[in-house]
Amino acid sequence: MDKVMNENLAEAPDQLSVEEAFDQLEGLIKRMEEDGISLEESFACYEKGIRLVRYCNDRIDHVEKKVRMLRGEGQTPSGELEDLQV
Repeated sequence: MDKVMNENLAEAPDQLSVEEAFDQLEGLIKRMEEDGISLEESFACYEKGIRLVRYCNDRIDHVEKKVRMLRGEGQTPSGELEDLQV
């Protein structure tokens, strides 16, 4: 794999902000659109992209739950607020 791809695979998604994950996704897409990319590298980009998309979805869902809790929509049946960390 080339240097750009190795840099994109260096960080685990859970150590990224959502914005950084989106930036990496954009880089992966650009790399996959380039001429001369091997099937192996294309597949590696695809796998990394899927992990990043799942990470972003999880983070966005978590933030949405936090917003609901703050708006009073995330209360437990006993009336206590759910303990969610962002």
